[in-house]
Amino acid sequence: MDEVNDAIDRVLAGPEKKDRVMSEKRKELVAYHEAGHALVGALMPDYDPVQKISIIPRGGAGGLTWFTPSEDRMDSGLYSRAYLQNQMAVALGGRLAEEIVFGDEEVTTGASNDLQQVARVARQMVTRFGMSDRLGPVALGRQNGNMFLGRDIMSERDFSEETAAAIDDEVRNLVDQAYRRAKEVLVGNRHVLDKLAEMLVDKETVDSDELQELLATNDVKMAALI
Repeated sequence: MDEVNDAIDRVLAGPEKKDRVMSEKRKELVAYHEAGHALVGALMPDYDPVQKISIIPRGGAGGLTWFTPSEDRMDSGLYSRAYLQNQMAVALGGRLAEEIVFGDEEVTTGASNDLQQVARVARQMVTRFGMSDRLGPVALGRQNGNMFLGRDIMSERDFSEETAAAIDDEVRNLVDQAYRRAKEVLVGNRHVLDKLAEMLVDKETVDSDELQELLATNDVKMAALI
C-alpha cells in the first residue's frame, strides 16, 4: 500500500526531492504552512476531508496537503458558494499560519500559488457563477477559448469601468472574508496548530487517522458558518 500511495503522490505532485536538505528553520516554516492549510480545511463545515499532510519536497513544492473530494462533488462537478468560500479560506491557511507564528516580516513567497488560486476562485464567483450579492446572478465578460482543448478561458470585457470597479471590490470582499475566517480558525486553535506542526517536523508525514486523533483529543473550535 505504501508503494501505491507513493505512486499516486508521484503522479500528482512529482517525485520526492530526496537530495534536498532542509534547514531546521525551513522545515519548521513548511510544517506550519502545511498545518495551516490542513487545520483550516479540517475545521471548515462541509469541506473535503484531509487525506495526508507532508513536508517532504515533491516537484516544485516544499510540502503538500492532500484533500479527498466527495464522490458526489467529483461526479457532478458542482460546487456550492459555501464550498468555494471554504476553499479560499483553506488556500489562505498556509500564509496565515506563517504570519501568526513568525510575524508579518517573516511571511515567505511560498504562498504565491495559493494566492493566485484564491484570486481566481473569487473572480469566477463574481463574474461567471453569479455568486455576488452586489452584482447579482449575471455572467460578466464574454468567454473565449475552450478549456476542454487545454486552452485557458480568456474573458473579453463587455462591461463599464464602473462595473469593473464593482467586480474588483466584490473580489476583494470575498478574499477578505475568507482571510478573516481562516485567521479565526488558526488563532482560536493555535494550540492544535502548534501540535500538528510539531508532528510534521518529527514525522514529515501525517495521515488522516493521525490528524483525526489529534482533533479528537484536543479542544477544537470549528469555523463559523458564513
